[in-house]
Amino acid sequence: MGAALNERIWFYYANEAQVGPMTEQELRLAISEGALNSSDFVYREGFADWQALSSVDELGHAAPQSHLVSVPIQHAQPKDDKPARRAPRAVISELVVAHNDNFVATGHIKNISTSGLYFETEDAVFKINDEIKLTLKEGKGLGKPMHLKAVVVRQAREKGLHIGYGLELRGLDENSRARIAEYIKRHQAS
Repeated sequence: MGAALNERIWFYYANEAQVGPMTEQELRLAISEGALNSSDFVYREGFADWQALSSVDELGHAAPQSHLVSVPIQHAQPKDDKPARRAPRAVISELVVAHNDNFVATGHIKNISTSGLYFETEDAVFKINDEIKLTLKEGKGLGKPMHLKAVVVRQAREKGLHIGYGLELRGLDENSRARIAEYIKRHQAS
């Protein structure tokens, strides 16, 4: 069986995708295979925020020399010049149906932001980089039903029974963005 859940504490962000959780050994393997370089970001429990790989002493010699590039953090920001920090989010429990051309899964959204959401289900059918469509049923949180598009950017086994998917929203229309932002204002965790 895989590594214990408490050992899988590392995440990395490279090529506009978040990957993890993973063990330090898995992260070092990804680095050695060129999946990320010294200017990409890593995160683990205990960090205040995401850090450039080059600034994490415990991984200092993990990146091959050919990948070491000194890049100021401001250059690693998304193209729209927003800070690299994730959008504010709020806890939510909304029933959702997720599907693509091959699979359907039902479950609940556990948290949401205007950039993404966390979807928990018993149906382990999607994988990293799968494009999916979501139909949020009418609920108390967001009101009337919503149809969203997303990409799977991470997945984690939850409590041995459920699988959780970190989803990045794509092509969010202004009406949906406004409804989500309003919900977050009312329910944002402090």
